[in-house]
Amino acid sequence: MKGVLIIAEHLEGRLAPSTPELITTGRSLAAALGGAARIAVLGSGVRELADRLAGYTLDVLLAEHPALAEYTGDGYVRAVRGIVESNSPRAILVAHTSQGYDFASALAGAMDLPLVTNCLGLDVDGDRLVATRRLLNEKVQAKVEIHSERPIVVTMRPGAEKPMGPGRGMMTVTAVPVVIEPSAIRETFLRLERPQVQDIDLSGADIIVSAGRGIQKKENLVLIEEFAKAIGGVVGASRPLTDMDWLPKTRQVGQSGKTVRPKLYVACGISGAMQHVAGMKDASLIVAINTDPTAPIFEVAHVGFVADVLKLLPATLKELKA
Repeated sequence: MKGVLIIAEHLEGRLAPSTPELITTGRSLAAALGGAARIAVLGSGVRELADRLAGYTLDVLLAEHPALAEYTGDGYVRAVRGIVESNSPRAILVAHTSQGYDFASALAGAMDLPLVTNCLGLDVDGDRLVATRRLLNEKVQAKVEIHSERPIVVTMRPGAEKPMGPGRGMMTVTAVPVVIEPSAIRETFLRLERPQVQDIDLSGADIIVSAGRGIQKKENLVLIEEFAKAIGGVVGASRPLTDMDWLPKTRQVGQSGKTVRPKLYVACGISGAMQHVAGMKDASLIVAINTDPTAPIFEVAHVGFVADVLKLLPATLKELKA
């Protein structure tokens, strides 16, 4: 077993942002194992999506069936089980999303496979797979060694890897047979529920301006929003602000919020607790503004200002407008 099988996640014809990240991990892991990376696309009428994924220069396994038109754990497990038995991959990569960890645990249970969840990285050490995970509320980073004669199911944390872009060539798309008895699917898809108010997806933003307790009161969020707009960014937050309902939970950056990789991250009045840093430390450029010169945020910042954000941002905005 040397290959890697990646499970694509998609919705309404669009790839989830986590899928190109899985491709990065999968191709690197397959190279280390001396095998090939393949990606499985499950659904109904998703040939166009499969063709698009073939442009990432890895072979695509297309599993189409009316029972796969919408995600159900039972349907996906039955389809992927056949693919795993036919291809015997060393590792099966799934995104650690609400769909991913529902499916990964169901697949591991159905096939009696080892499962490692919420991983930040994967390496090979001899005949062992080594997963990097964070434990104890993100305070400890651990290497978990897995030695198994069976394929290993791994969920990868979104944002842990840089997404792979399409290559210059096209690989093959192979249709795989899928047999699913309707009676075997215990779930029934009713409808897709959307929030009443559409919010910003921080994980795809290039510029994020995040606010912390240093902005002192909710009314000062207007200043953060104005600054973010002026530099073409969006507003994020540390957990205390979302806990106080100053911003929705979708804006929270950190271990219990979003893991982000923007080109620019501006931390405004954020002390830099480990849980927050875990979600933004891989930004290309981190700018921190805090009145406390010993704040942990300065340990990960590329540029730091020991200043009152409520005074520095108005002065910066004045210069930008000029």
